[in-house]
Amino acid sequence: MGDCALDFAVPDVQLKKDEGQFSGPAKAVGQRKDATDKTKTMVDFYKRHDIASMISRLTAILLRDKPEDPIAHLIKHLVSPEVGVQACEDATPYMNQESADYLHKHRIHFIFDEFLTSMVDDAPVNEEGNVDIIGYAMTWMRWNKKRFNPAK
Repeated sequence: MGDCALDFAVPDVQLKKDEGQFSGPAKAVGQRKDATDKTKTMVDFYKRHDIASMISRLTAILLRDKPEDPIAHLIKHLVSPEVGVQACEDATPYMNQESADYLHKHRIHFIFDEFLTSMVDDAPVNEEGNVDIIGYAMTWMRWNKKRFNPAK
């Protein structure tokens, strides 16, 4: 084999004033706008229907009761809050490591994340044309219950 020499010298090239400067990631035309529109739609929907307080109340119920089947427990509350699972407005007394472990074990963050995303995508409207968050929540949770059951 013959000798091969490599030259690693950096060429002496003069850059123009704006060359070689990072201007941020390239923007995909159309995709960025669609994502922004969807985010705005989601935020508007959540604010209009006070979804954050609903999720907060449902989470508080789970933290207080720590049921083995969280979705069935939530459905019981949603079906009939006055006779089913007692409401819980404040989760603060239940915020501890046991609660964090419970939320992680039952994948509660995934449940609510997928539920919220689906709700905006599906636009939950009943036969009368009214937004029916509770009806949608019960239906969604029943359909997705097996996906979030840690026992299986």
